Amino acid sequence: MRAAERLQSARQERRLLSTHFLVLMVLALVILIAVYVFINSSFFAVGSVVVQGNKYITAEDVYRIAEIPERVNIFRLDTGEIQRRLLQDLRIAQVTVKRKFPATILIQVKERQPIAYLASSYGFIEVDKQGVVLAAFKNLKQMNVPVITGTRLGDVYVGDTVDSDLIKKVLQYLSLLDEPSLNQLSEVNVKVPQEVVAYTLNSVCIRLGGSDRLAEKAKLTNDILREINEKKMAVEYIDLNYASPFIKFK
Repeated sequence: MRAAERLQSARQERRLLSTHFLVLMVLALVILIAVYVFINSSFFAVGSVVVQGNKYITAEDVYRIAEIPERVNIFRLDTGEIQRRLLQDLRIAQVTVKRKFPATILIQVKERQPIAYLASSYGFIEVDKQGVVLAAFKNLKQMNVPVITGTRLGDVYVGDTVDSDLIKKVLQYLSLLDEPSLNQLSEVNVKVPQEVVAYTLNSVCIRLGGSDRLAEKAKLTNDILREINEKKMAVEYIDLNYASPFIKFK
């Protein structure tokens, strides 16, 4: 009799364990379903995509290049793919893409710095200090860097390198300017190679002359433009053709 009782008790314990196991399995399944629904709910839809570090390329361009839709689930977002797409654009040197809980995507970019625009058969191109074509435009809607005028290139495409020696010299001069000075220039005219002339946004003419003494001329440009701004001087032109610069006041 005792053996029968022990057997019945063991069976009851097994049934109880089975019931507990089944309850736990059902509970785990419910939790998994709840987590899945929660993850795929609008709570995890990205409310904003923040672009940092950009100066020349717009945030809208970053979204377009990265193919980022208006709403993205952060658990489904392939940050590596977004990074790969952005790095295919020559204007971007480095990029990191991070998820920022709960609903933000942070894109940090380091741009290749454009140094000038040039006219081409298509419209205009944007180049860096090495003459690499970073972008092409039908029209210039806004100017972030100076335009090199007095010449027009033929068929050049993004990724090409400008091979004109004169243009390379001008790009070298521009690359030696500090940021405040570069931002003040609107145009560099190279129509006469030995009489290259730059113009500021305030219509101050800078006579650079030939392509010699570029480092010296860049330093003089930085120093003189800084002094003009600090002292609010009215200047008609600056002549850097000679070792001692000449400044013509209005």
